[in-house]
Amino acid sequence: MLELTLSSKDGIPVATTKGHLDETARAPFREKLHPLVGQKEARLIVDLSGSERVNSAGIGNLVALTADANTNDSRVVFCNLQPYVSMVISVTKLDKYFHVAKDLDAAVKLCREE
Repeated sequence: MLELTLSSKDGIPVATTKGHLDETARAPFREKLHPLVGQKEARLIVDLSGSERVNSAGIGNLVALTADANTNDSRVVFCNLQPYVSMVISVTKLDKYFHVAKDLDAAVKLCREE
């Protein structure tokens, strides 16, 4: 089961994952993250350091969150991708759609860009 921990870095909300990005991510993403990006021009960092695995349902959750953010001129930045998650995102070409940063500091910088 995926767990989400919310904190902030330089005034930007940070959601840190723990567990597999799969169908169990749907409820925490809908309840905790979608409201954050549903606000106009919001910023959100999702630290994926605690998620070593992802499946198609997990990818769907990341896509839905990003789409919701884009609808509201908001931005989601994913950071600290584990090797398997990074490979899946790259192979599916979603690295062209997602904002991905190497680490938390790079994610903050990407959030501040227009």
